[in-house]
Amino acid sequence: MASVRLASLTKIFGQVAAIDNIDLEIDDREFFVLLGPTGAGKTTTLRLVAGLEKPDQGEVYLDNVSVNDISPALRDVAFVFQYYTLYPHYTVRQNLEFPLKPKFRRLSKSEIDAKVSEVARILHIESLLERETVNLSGGEMQRVAIGRAIVRTPKVFLMDEPLSNLDAKLREEMRRELTRLHLDLGPLSLHRCISAKIFQSLVFSR
Repeated sequence: MASVRLASLTKIFGQVAAIDNIDLEIDDREFFVLLGPTGAGKTTTLRLVAGLEKPDQGEVYLDNVSVNDISPALRDVAFVFQYYTLYPHYTVRQNLEFPLKPKFRRLSKSEIDAKVSEVARILHIESLLERETVNLSGGEMQRVAIGRAIVRTPKVFLMDEPLSNLDAKLREEMRRELTRLHLDLGPLSLHRCISAKIFQSLVFSR
C-alpha cells in the first residue's frame, strides 16, 4: 500500500513562494498528474515528495508517516527526470543494476540479475542490455530511465515531464507504455506533464 499526503506545504525561494500552503491527498495505486504553467510549482512539489527539497512549512506524508526528516534514499520513491539521468558509458544492464547496489539493499547477484531481467522484459529492452546507453535512441533511453526507476519496485513513482523530449510518435508510444506499466505494477504515480491524455486525476496550478 502507498499514499501521499501534503499538508499545508510551502516552499520559498528567495522572496518567491514556489508553492504556498498546498494540501493534497493521493491514494494507493492512483495515476495522478500536476498541470499548470511554467513556474506554478509542479517540479518543486515532486522534489519535495522525493526529498530533494525541504519544505519551509508543512509536512509530506508517505503512508501517513511524516518523511520531512527522512533522506531521499530511504523514502522508497523513484524519480524519472525530464532529462535522461543515465550513465552514458555504462551498458543498459549496468544502468539498471545501479539502483540495486547500495549497501543497505544487500541483494545477491542472482536477485539483481532476476530483477534486471524482469524489468527488461516488461519494457521490451532485453536485446539492449549489453549496449552502451550512449548508443541508444531517445525512446530507448527513456525506457531505460523508466527501468532504473521501477527496478527497485518503489511504492511511489514520480515523473517530471518524461515525454517532453520525444517526438510525437514516441510520445504516444510511451503514453501507452506508461499506462500498461501502471496497470501491471501498480505503484502510486505522481507526474508533472504537458499532456493529460492518460491520467485519472488532475490538479491545475495557478
